[in-house]
Amino acid sequence: MTAYSLPVIWVDAILLFTFCEWLFLSIRSTQTKNGLRFADISAGLLPGWLLMLALRLASPPELPIEVFVCLALAGLAHALDFYRRYK
Repeated sequence: MTAYSLPVIWVDAILLFTFCEWLFLSIRSTQTKNGLRFADISAGLLPGWLLMLALRLASPPELPIEVFVCLALAGLAHALDFYRRYK
């Protein structure tokens, strides 16, 4: 591993986190009838999850740090979008 790459297992962790986020938000929305609807949660998370899955399936054992910076920025943009829609 070079100083500027990370093991691809971090993409697995992000995929798992996103799945858990979808599960938590969906259950919370269904139980409380508060927040975004199930369809909105799913439509908001699915495109990014599938792109990360495509990256994972096509990736070498290590990825440049820039890839993870882009994933982090995408996650931040996603969180801001959900916050904006929830408000």
